[in-house]
Amino acid sequence: MADEFEVGVGKVNITPPLSFPYLGFHPRHAFFKGVHDDLYVRSLVVSCEGNEVAIVASDTFGFRNRVIGKGRDFTEEVRKRVEETTGIRGDHVMLTGSHIHSTPDTLGFRPLDKKATIWLEALMEQIASSVMLAHENRFKADLKVGRGDVKGVSKNRRGGECLDTEVITVLFESAERNVLMVNFACHPVIVQVQDLVSADYVGVLEGTVEKTLEGVEGCLFLQGACGDINPVMGNTRNFRDVYFVGMALAGEVIKTYSLMALPGYPKQPAKLKVVSERVNLPSRPLPTLEEAERAFEEAKKMFEMAEGREERDRARRAMRITEEVLFRVKEGKGPFEAEIQAARMGNALLIGIPGEPFCQMGVTIKEISRPLVGVPVGYTNGYLGYIAPPEAWERGGYEVSCGPWSKVGPEAYGILIEVFKRIKRRME
Repeated sequence: MADEFEVGVGKVNITPPLSFPYLGFHPRHAFFKGVHDDLYVRSLVVSCEGNEVAIVASDTFGFRNRVIGKGRDFTEEVRKRVEETTGIRGDHVMLTGSHIHSTPDTLGFRPLDKKATIWLEALMEQIASSVMLAHENRFKADLKVGRGDVKGVSKNRRGGECLDTEVITVLFESAERNVLMVNFACHPVIVQVQDLVSADYVGVLEGTVEKTLEGVEGCLFLQGACGDINPVMGNTRNFRDVYFVGMALAGEVIKTYSLMALPGYPKQPAKLKVVSERVNLPSRPLPTLEEAERAFEEAKKMFEMAEGREERDRARRAMRITEEVLFRVKEGKGPFEAEIQAARMGNALLIGIPGEPFCQMGVTIKEISRPLVGVPVGYTNGYLGYIAPPEAWERGGYEVSCGPWSKVGPEAYGILIEVFKRIKRRME
């Protein structure tokens, strides 16, 4: 058995052209007018015990697999490119997005122009390139896991009690070269509705850690179970708020890293295992196509009849909502295939979830994973919308309302919990 890991990190700039739309409120698909800060994809390649895995962390909204067109699959095409260029098995590639709302709409909440596929095709190559760089730049390293806490920057936006403020830091360490993965749950929406490209607080966190810590070649942010978790200040569109949230998290990571670097901090066993399980999830309840079309046509007429700016704005919003219900109905009743991918590194267990898991799912994953350190990673290998517990469905609200953000039904939560339990047993 190997007594250490071999790791490498690659980083590629993926800042989009300004002609790629972002997901605002009204209108939904406006265009960027500038770049506040660049976006990156960072990839970590880990080898141990004859196994190999690539963890891809992108400063993106996340990826709906059909975003590049019907009959195509974004995750699988990325995996194919990675396997061709590095030899890493496609099913050992974990593709994640931080769900940053001030980035292009790669979830396809509204139909994208065919020209958008030009950037998406280039993006797939950039992702594969970042993995190739990581694969070619490997070094031997020990693994350590640290756990911190940052209170005061996040809140449960639905008013619920569940709030996970834990910051998990996974460190691959050698005498001169180091790589970090950081996991925290909070929607990056501080500068959501404005026309400048930005990685929100995620970019501040990643960049500060990389610039501050000597020898750290890369800091990968893995978004947690943030489906119902927002920054405390909400959508202020203020980059000062972005800075301080990012710095609060970076400060905790820097402190945890410093403690892990001290003599005597325990090393993780040299163990690496990757497994996946696919399961079909039932659709959420939907109106009929005729009902959705009628509602849209009625809303459209109200908009056309509206007078005055304020009335037209209200009517436009109502029309958008009915139009997006129509988009969801046309998507169909599924069922929707979900891939749950897990990667065990030492005693850290990454669990990739293809959607927006509520905080309760993240907390449950951590409980199921014990005595391993469970690391829930949302927006991984696809996008199936919000994954909410049954009580959230009973309460109602935006997350479980009908639209492109809500694909699977209330049964999905329990089905996935059982999958997590099976995967945990396979990892022991």
